[in-house]
Amino acid sequence: MNAPSVDKNSDRAQSLHKGLLVLQSFSDGRAEMTLSEVAENVGLNLATTRRFLLTLVDLGYLSVAGKRYSLTPKVLTLGYNYLSNLPWWQLANPVAEDISRRLNESCSIGVLSKDQLIIVARAQGPRELNINLSPGRVVPVHTVSIGRVLLAELSDEEISTFFLRNPPVALTPYTITDVDQIREALTQVKQQGYAVVDQELDIGLLAIAVPIRDSRGIAVAAIGVSTQTERQSREELLRVVLPILQDGAKRIGYAV
Repeated sequence: MNAPSVDKNSDRAQSLHKGLLVLQSFSDGRAEMTLSEVAENVGLNLATTRRFLLTLVDLGYLSVAGKRYSLTPKVLTLGYNYLSNLPWWQLANPVAEDISRRLNESCSIGVLSKDQLIIVARAQGPRELNINLSPGRVVPVHTVSIGRVLLAELSDEEISTFFLRNPPVALTPYTITDVDQIREALTQVKQQGYAVVDQELDIGLLAIAVPIRDSRGIAVAAIGVSTQTERQSREELLRVVLPILQDGAKRIGYAV
């Protein structure tokens, strides 16, 4: 993991920045780590890393057993404090569950935070998907329909800056990595009001999403349905799923 740099001459709190990097280093595949593993992941020396780890243990965000550190349930309070202040979040979960029941597919709602797409609500359908899209999960923005919908809302300058910071990486043979091609796709998404992404995140995964807009017409989130190519075609998504998603987005938007 390459830790983002912080300008030493700025007003930023470098210690806070480093401490959060340590906390964020615990993720999929790294549920438990030793001091040396954390230090390697965040690019800090052992002594500095140890101080941050012990501080997070004292604050209750980490626990330690022997030489291994792990997250505690208290970290959930950080996410819940954010979600509980979203005016539409309480309604979002029931809407996602209703859509999931009606379509027998998984439904997710995500927001764009800086350069990351974060899933904030999720209703799991009766059929498991190969990839985990549970709440709190961070996924590559341009490879999922929800992310593509939200990227399409950015200005040309913001899109250019985004891809300078986040060069596209191929996750499957179908992933679009040419920035000009992605920009063309985003223009089309903006014009048509929805995004369909076919196997760019995971082989066999087909997804469609639409924006959730507030009373001013600003996209505050996006809602999407994920399925498998063997279960539904692109044409079926547009004919059956899209109208239901659009209705769900409007229902949530009324609460914003």
